[in-house]
Amino acid sequence: MTARIGVVGLSHLGIVVSACLAADGRDVVAVDGDAAAVNALASGKPPIYEPGLEDLLASSAPAFTTSYSALADCGLVIVAVDTVTDAENQSDLSVLEAHIEKVLQWVDGNGIVALMSQVPVGYTRSLLATLRACRPDARTRLYYWVETLVIGDAVSRYRRPERIIIGGPGAEAAAEPELDALLARFGCPVFRMNYESAELTKAAINFYLATSVTFANILADLCEATGASMRAMLPALRADRRIGPAAYIRPGLGIGGGNIERDLVHLRELADARGVDSAMFRLILAQSAGRYAWLREALERNAFACTPQPRIAVWGLAYKKNTRSTKNSLALRVIEDFAARARLVIYDPAATLPAPPPGTEIATSAAAGLADADALVILTDWDEFASFAPETIHRALRRPVVVDAVGALDRRRAQAAGLTYVAVGEMA
Repeated sequence: MTARIGVVGLSHLGIVVSACLAADGRDVVAVDGDAAAVNALASGKPPIYEPGLEDLLASSAPAFTTSYSALADCGLVIVAVDTVTDAENQSDLSVLEAHIEKVLQWVDGNGIVALMSQVPVGYTRSLLATLRACRPDARTRLYYWVETLVIGDAVSRYRRPERIIIGGPGAEAAAEPELDALLARFGCPVFRMNYESAELTKAAINFYLATSVTFANILADLCEATGASMRAMLPALRADRRIGPAAYIRPGLGIGGGNIERDLVHLRELADARGVDSAMFRLILAQSAGRYAWLREALERNAFACTPQPRIAVWGLAYKKNTRSTKNSLALRVIEDFAARARLVIYDPAATLPAPPPGTEIATSAAAGLADADALVILTDWDEFASFAPETIHRALRRPVVVDAVGALDRRRAQAAGLTYVAVGEMA
């Protein structure tokens, strides 16, 4: 009989992990003290949006509960609490630690705990010391399982991972039959290392991605200054096998979502504390923060210069497609900075504003938001937006101006349709 698995934490990570494990035929109990989240999930209505998630919950949902005592029957407990970040993108571990305190009370003394939450380098080893102090008689084994999900594609990424990274107390994570049997189901390479190597690998992945984003944005600035086209260059860059077809070099308005920013801030602080040069982390964070200037200038030049109080259609609130998350979304800054000077008509397929501020209204559809607008600004790369015919956009707008901050539309088609098309990495 399959041993029961406990998943702790029902924010984004824990919801996806527990739903995917249950869909794979595992006996799963998912625990969180938030009764509202538990009740919503038990009714098949997750508080997050991920493609395919509701279908998984409808077909084979975990047992959702607020009772941590259910963990006593679990041979494997996965702690999958998303790490909260503050306005400075620094990790706040208090929520995670409140969960861990309850886990330690109920975890099987002969079982396994796999920490999947996003933590600083050194945290898992300190947690092992805490576990030994709280339960000196227990033989519980602790591992760090690196989370490599991508928001908006999390279900697919969890079920078909490229690789799995496991950290243990020694130079390599020791063989563990029950955990290894679960990992074998994924059919991908498993890399074993010590806690610190696994934690740093997680942060290093996001560091590399952030470096690629910065590389793309600096190139985009050079394209706009010289008449080169970033859209034309990208296929040639990706054809170089040293760069690769999946290279994360799409230009945009910096880093959003909070996860990459969190790891950059942690690495900057880690480098400073250990006497290592932190200039690269500071450069990336500063360059990302400065990208908003491109959007502000584009709106001033193309929307406000001709119309003092323009009506602007805003497509996109979420920081990226296939999510409801607005963490570090530039749409929120646009609303804050321009709602007093313009009428902003906002549409997003999934993300919402709890209380739309004065100067804004919510459109019922992307098409409805276009009507009689003096400009369209596209801030999220939803597939729905890319499918719009430029001719349809032109007919709906009062002034045929599009500021496309995410490259949703095809530049040639947009210009052929008569739109004034302004995009990152393209000369206006």
